[in-house]
Amino acid sequence: MLRMVDLTGNTPRTDITRPFGVILLMAAMAMGLVACGGASVPPGSTNANYGQLDAQGNVTTTQPDTRQKPENSRTTRTTSIPFKPIPNATLKGLSEQEVEGKIGKPEMIRGEGDIRVWQYRSDLCSFDAFFAPATEGAPRELRHMLARMRRGNQPITVQDCLDQVVKKHLAQG
Repeated sequence: MLRMVDLTGNTPRTDITRPFGVILLMAAMAMGLVACGGASVPPGSTNANYGQLDAQGNVTTTQPDTRQKPENSRTTRTTSIPFKPIPNATLKGLSEQEVEGKIGKPEMIRGEGDIRVWQYRSDLCSFDAFFAPATEGAPRELRHMLARMRRGNQPITVQDCLDQVVKKHLAQG
């Protein structure tokens, strides 16, 4: 480590220079803040529209406020999409196309022989829909549903998970 050595034997007096520097710095900051002061300008005024000071020191503008709403302006309102739960019992026996029409496209489709498993996910849970043909050669229909939490092993009902999935698909549009 390098060390500075004073060859004259004089040590600087830090007890005087440090407080003087702090006072000097505070004075410079105060002068800067004073320069930022000045006459206040009412909201909406520009550099060309400062106005006049009256006897009390208030600013009065000579130009009228030209900020007006257009004649045909409408107030915009945001509305939420109403959530209408789909009872899970009404899905049993529906075809793949009918389920897609009610819930939307699945995130994943897995095949196990004639059985197809559609998976939907929300932030909270995973919902699986199992499709199987009613008879040999018939189109597949929803036979079974399963729901599970995505994290942890807390129980969740099929209806609660289905509601979460439907809400997510409604929010995505």
